[in-house]
Amino acid sequence: MMHILVIGTNHKIAPVAVREKVAFSEESLPEAFQYFLANGIKEVVLLSTCNRTEVYAATQEKLSEQELLNLWLSFFGISRNELEGRFYAHRDQDAARHLFRVACGLDSMMLGETQILGQVKEALERAQQAGAVGTYLGELFRRAIKVGKRARTETSISKGAMSVGGAAVELAKHIFADLQTCTVLLIGAGKMGADTAKALVQAGARKLLVCNRTFSRAEELALRLKGHAVPFENLLETLPQADIVIASTGAQQYILTKVMVANAVKQRRYRPLFLIDISVPRNIDPEVGDLDNVFLFDIDDLEQVVQEYLEERRKEVPKVEALIEHELKNFTTWLGERKAKPLIVSILQDANQKTQQTLTELFEELPKLSEPEKQAIAAKVRALTMWLLDTPLRQIKQLAHLDGIMEAAEKLFGVSSDLDSQKEDDSE
Repeated sequence: MMHILVIGTNHKIAPVAVREKVAFSEESLPEAFQYFLANGIKEVVLLSTCNRTEVYAATQEKLSEQELLNLWLSFFGISRNELEGRFYAHRDQDAARHLFRVACGLDSMMLGETQILGQVKEALERAQQAGAVGTYLGELFRRAIKVGKRARTETSISKGAMSVGGAAVELAKHIFADLQTCTVLLIGAGKMGADTAKALVQAGARKLLVCNRTFSRAEELALRLKGHAVPFENLLETLPQADIVIASTGAQQYILTKVMVANAVKQRRYRPLFLIDISVPRNIDPEVGDLDNVFLFDIDDLEQVVQEYLEERRKEVPKVEALIEHELKNFTTWLGERKAKPLIVSILQDANQKTQQTLTELFEELPKLSEPEKQAIAAKVRALTMWLLDTPLRQIKQLAHLDGIMEAAEKLFGVSSDLDSQKEDDSE
């Protein structure tokens, strides 16, 4: 009988200083797969990202959490103390539910994020390439990918911005019909400003200009973001070229005043101008927002947009949970059928043997029965046997994933599972 166990750690329970000690690098994966397989793990998938590392294992014999944890820690040569209280473990049905939640983005730092689904796919592909995946984990991960896709196409769990940069992109899409016609001007070299500019460029903005008091820093950032550096003294003559302006400097006073922006809008023939002020203190005079065709948002405005989208995503969680439970039920049924198959085969063989023995004895007691009569009686008796077994066998399939059920069924029917048959079946 196969058992599935996952053990892992993530951003919720361990800081990066701990997570990095047990993370599998791309270079270490081939060795890691061979290590686990050589230590009695029949199937293994390693999911390692910046926010989590998880070891999914399928074994013939029931493996304890401690045994799998020890294998994981031994691979990196670290002691249990370094991960004490900073790991979790789930088995069989609960392991499947956990992976489904991960694939759907419900267990992510950013609710509903889409990157994790690609990482789950990649984890499966790498395990397949290493020959570390068989029937059980292969089926589990394929179903996880399926439900992850459904969550993102059938619900809004991944819709909307979940970062300041993402919020800027969402707002820009409401202001401009096509971001591919837009020029972005980044004033300053702050990280949040750079991230916001990068998000807009990735969303399709045509051109990026970077302006900073220290021109060398403007050049460095422009090179990294594939933009063009602008001397700070050219800011006012550059402003009319920009459709989207991001202010992110450490200045203690306004860099853009109402008069400056009004002159730029006039030169733009009053085409829309989107201003993003993510500086604290603010770099753009709030009165700029009173100008026609000027849309000014500060850091509080953008974070409010993020919170609104987050609230919308939270409303979608019950829908995603329902998808997960539906797919979990299907997987549990599949898993139960796999686990129960050897026992059911044994029960049927035993029932057929006893039915045939009973028929033989019956026909000996009734020698005057014709051959057609014997065939009719045999058919009815066999049908009755299957009818009596139908409900118990279906219940065994449905409950096989629960601890103790298989053992209880063996005692109840007085048979034992054919483990050799199970091993052959698992190797498909």
